[in-house]
Amino acid sequence: HKAENRLSLAHGAISSVLNSRGVYEEALSHAKEAAALNSEYAFAYDQEAEALLGLHRNQEAINAAKQAIRLSDGKYGIMHFHLGYAYFETENWQFAKQSYEKAAELMPYSDDAAYNLALCFQRLSLYLDSVHWFEEALRRNPNRTDKENILKMISALRR
Repeated sequence: HKAENRLSLAHGAISSVLNSRGVYEEALSHAKEAAALNSEYAFAYDQEAEALLGLHRNQEAINAAKQAIRLSDGKYGIMHFHLGYAYFETENWQFAKQSYEKAAELMPYSDDAAYNLALCFQRLSLYLDSVHWFEEALRRNPNRTDKENILKMISALRR
């Protein structure tokens, strides 16, 4: 049992490295192997979700991310971020907003979670909330490379 858990962790680590390099098919394979060896390993499902997002298999990514969140009792912001991303890609702005809100709360330094939340509010025509979260993204990271574009969006949304 201990050996299976170690092997599961190893597959999870390999999957993480492959995801970071954009090698999603192989990452997915290792994530699935990690989950098969230890069905309670939440990060295996999170790595699976990340790989599926890279492969644009968004509905499957939603399912994997939900499983990761369930197994971890929802305590990791990155898992909510991945779920939000999958919902955003399916244009489910309301569910994406909910997931990004949780991600922004659990990861108070993540400017990406705040930025993506702002985009959700914008898609939902909730412009004041959108402005708030664009400003929050800049507060969290004043040196964002897209700072000028964000300031222009804030200005346009305030009109």
